[in-house]
Amino acid sequence: MKLLLGQKLVAQKEYSKALKIFLNLNESNNINDEILFYLGLIYFELNNFDKSAYYYNKFLEKKPNSIKALYNVAFLKQSMGEIEAAKVIYNKLIEKDKNKVRPYYGLFTLNSNNLNDKEFDNILKLKNNFEHSIFEKGIINYLLSKKEKKNNRISKELEYLKESHNLIYNSKKVYNDSSQFYYNQILNKFYDKVKFSNNKKISIGDKFFPIYIIGLPRSGSTLIEAIISSSDYKNINSLGECHVVNTSILEQIGPKIYKDDFDINNFNFEINLDILSETIHEKYSNFNNGYKLNKQILIDKSLENFLNIEAILKIYPNAKFLHTFRNPLDSIISIYQSMLPELSWTHSIENITNYVDNYINVINYYKNKYPDVIMDINLEQFTQNSENISKEIYKFCGLNWNKEVLKFYKRNNLNVKTLSFSQIRNKVSKYNKKKYQPYFHLLEKFKMKFNWLNIK
Repeated sequence: MKLLLGQKLVAQKEYSKALKIFLNLNESNNINDEILFYLGLIYFELNNFDKSAYYYNKFLEKKPNSIKALYNVAFLKQSMGEIEAAKVIYNKLIEKDKNKVRPYYGLFTLNSNNLNDKEFDNILKLKNNFEHSIFEKGIINYLLSKKEKKNNRISKELEYLKESHNLIYNSKKVYNDSSQFYYNQILNKFYDKVKFSNNKKISIGDKFFPIYIIGLPRSGSTLIEAIISSSDYKNINSLGECHVVNTSILEQIGPKIYKDDFDINNFNFEINLDILSETIHEKYSNFNNGYKLNKQILIDKSLENFLNIEAILKIYPNAKFLHTFRNPLDSIISIYQSMLPELSWTHSIENITNYVDNYINVINYYKNKYPDVIMDINLEQFTQNSENISKEIYKFCGLNWNKEVLKFYKRNNLNVKTLSFSQIRNKVSKYNKKKYQPYFHLLEKFKMKFNWLNIK
C-alpha cells in the first residue's frame, strides 16, 4: 500500500512527500528494487543529482539492462554537463533496440548534429510503428520536423510539428485540461483582482532575499540563471524551475475550481497568505536535501511567476524579479518549435499567441505597479553586451560583481534540466533577431486582434 501511495505522489509531483515514503520503505529492507529507482527519480526532481545518481546506480546493479533506468541516468548526466557520458548511454540504448525513440531524442537534445540521415531514416520508419505510445509518436514527429527545418522545408516541418503537438497534448489530456483552465481562465482574468487575507510573514532573516527569473520559455532565462548562480556558491541556492509558488497557490484554489458547480463569473479569488507562506516555505525547504532558507539568496526560475508577483512580494518583500524577454514573435515561433509537453498552452500557435498576449498585459501591469523590483533583460541586447548588462543585473540584485561569472560554462556544478542543455555549456553567442520571418504567415490572422503582432 505504501508503495502505491508513493507512486501516486510521484505522479502528482508531490516529490517531498513521496521521498519520505520511499526512504522509509528502503530502510525497512524491502526487497522491491523499484524503490531504488523511485528514489533516483525523486532526488533528480528535487535537484539532488548526487543522491539521484547513487540510487540509480544501486538499481542498475540489480537490473543492469533496465531501459528506463539507463535512459534516466543518461538524462541525469546530460543535466550535469557530462555530455559524452550521456551520449555513450543513448547510443548504447539505440544499439539495444533501434525501435526505441527516446534515445534518439536524447542524442538530438545533446547536439542536433548527433543524428545523421541514416538515423533520421530509421526514425521515419518508426512513425508507423503501432507499438509506440501516443507520446512517443509525438516525439517521432517532433524529430522529423527538425530534419525538415534543417533542410529548410518549412511546410513539411510545420506539418510534422502540428502532428507532434496534437499527439503530445492528447497524451497528457487530463493534466493539460486542468492546467489550461488554471492558466487561461483563472490567473489570466483575475491576476489584478486577487484578494489576500492574513499576512503573518515568515521570519527568514534580514539578509535573505529570493531572485525570481520570469518571462516566456526560450528567452534566455537559463543563461541569466547560470550567470547569477555563478556569483557565490556558498550563499546562493538555485532551484531551477521548481514551480513552488504555482503549486502552492493551486493547493488553495484547486479544490474550488475543479468542482462541477464552479462558476468562474462568481469566483472569489482569495489567497490566505499564512497558509501560502507556510506551504511555499516547506516546499522550498524540501529542495536540495532539506534546504532551510538559511542562505542569503535563493533563485527560482519558474517562468510563470510573472503571474504571481504580488503574492510573492506579500511574503518576500525583498524579492527581485529578472524579466527575460525577446521579440514576442520570435518567442511564439521558438516555443512552437520546441517540445514542452507539460505546458498545455504550447501545443498550438493560437494558444501560444493568446498566452503571450496575456503575459504582455500582466508583466506591463506589474512593471507599472512595482517598477523598482522588476528588471527587464532583452535577450538580443544581452548577447551583444553581456558583460555590461551582467554588471547591471548584479547591481540590481545587490551582488558583488566578478568578471569570472561570465565563465559560467566552465563550472563543474552547472546543473541544467531545461532545453538549454547544450547551449549553456558554451560562451554567450549573439542572438539572431527576426527568426520568426519565415513563419510569419502563421501569425497574420491574429494581427487585427493583437497590436504587438505588427512588429517587423
